[in-house]
Amino acid sequence: MVFHLTASSIPIVIVFFIYGSIHLHHAFSLRRTTEEEVLLFINPSTFYNEVLASSLFFASGILWPFIYSLTSATPTGMEFLYMLSTILLLAISLLWWMQGIYNYFRCRKNTAEMEKRQEEERKICEYYCSEFELTIQVDLKRKALHLLPGFVIILIQVLSFIIQPSGFYEAMQIDRESFGIFGEVVVAYAFVFMLGYADLLRLKAFYQLPNWAKRWFFSSITREEVKSFISSCPLVLTLTPFLFAPFPIFISVAFVSSLSDAAANLVGRKYGKHKFPKGSKKSIEGYIAGVTSSFLLVVMFFSVLPPELFNYKAIPPIGVISIASMASFIFFMIDLFSSGVSDNILNPLLTGAGMVVVYLLFN
Repeated sequence: MVFHLTASSIPIVIVFFIYGSIHLHHAFSLRRTTEEEVLLFINPSTFYNEVLASSLFFASGILWPFIYSLTSATPTGMEFLYMLSTILLLAISLLWWMQGIYNYFRCRKNTAEMEKRQEEERKICEYYCSEFELTIQVDLKRKALHLLPGFVIILIQVLSFIIQPSGFYEAMQIDRESFGIFGEVVVAYAFVFMLGYADLLRLKAFYQLPNWAKRWFFSSITREEVKSFISSCPLVLTLTPFLFAPFPIFISVAFVSSLSDAAANLVGRKYGKHKFPKGSKKSIEGYIAGVTSSFLLVVMFFSVLPPELFNYKAIPPIGVISIASMASFIFFMIDLFSSGVSDNILNPLLTGAGMVVVYLLFN
């Protein structure tokens, strides 16, 4: 792989490491805390989930200089993509950072506004402590949000094919694949930096939190996330390693970790009659929905995404069936045995790794 660490790629590496360090610091703060208000909302696995989340930020920063290495973009083309993505990501991030800074000075000058926001934070904690219930409507909204990465990937890939005949790629010394990766990482990382910053304000400086972030967070977070970072950013970052995998695996990871998880959860909650293991909230019906959808998604993507268009080596039908079976098996094992550790992190990482291993066996 080509390593491309230049002045235009370094800023985003630094941003990733800053976010990773913040997550890691928060993880150890939670582990050491003796505050009753915080202890009400965390459990022993919270620390490990926060450490895993920080690791994903560090890993994404490490992988950033390699992100276009498997494409046909020239060094000049790569430099153009890094420069443009850095400008876009920093400019978009600056817009969000300025909102927090504006609220900081606003509340410092207006004590009534500061007291209002502090009271709002107190009431939210009380609500999640005593009244909150994860209804199927709230859960459905959470699962729907998790589908966004997959649909964004599809839209960007469609756009990359629309642009292809224009001559733009040749002029910029890039190819369709590198443009697709550019679009995917800019949208994904802009979302991660935006939500990561807002999440930091929610936990450390609530009075600076913009109103749009309040609506986002408090319509979809769970009780366990009140004093920890939410799972949306780690879920997106788990896709980063699979940018280097064949595209059908990349898109399969995005949908297995969201659509299959949603199918298992919602079918289990609504139609689950046979609990397994006994005493568990999970059901055989939910497992069947998750496993079946995982298998069908992988088979579908390998079937409809031809190797000649998406630049990967073709494998025989038995290979596709084996990859789909591996994804389904790992999904089932995680659903059955993961306790406490976030399946939003485990599902994409482990199912994706399993699919890559089987794919390599058939090449």
